[in-house]
Amino acid sequence: MSVRLFFALYLLEAGIFFTIVPWTRVWAVNPLLHHDIAIGMWADNPFVRGFISGFGLIHLMIGIRDIVAVARERRAAGGE
Repeated sequence: MSVRLFFALYLLEAGIFFTIVPWTRVWAVNPLLHHDIAIGMWADNPFVRGFISGFGLIHLMIGIRDIVAVARERRAAGGE
């Protein structure tokens, strides 16, 4: 398998994580985010959660684009 395919799979995994986790209980009870009251209030802001989810969606789009490109290259090379 190529490094490019592994990177695309990483992008998909990170994209799913960043898209879903800010809206779950894992995010709400994270001791690293809520160690300081100011950081805790910042992390609970819906704008911040939406920004992080958008960051995840960008990862997903790039990962899907790379997987499609790898599949096209392999198909063009004869399925090696």
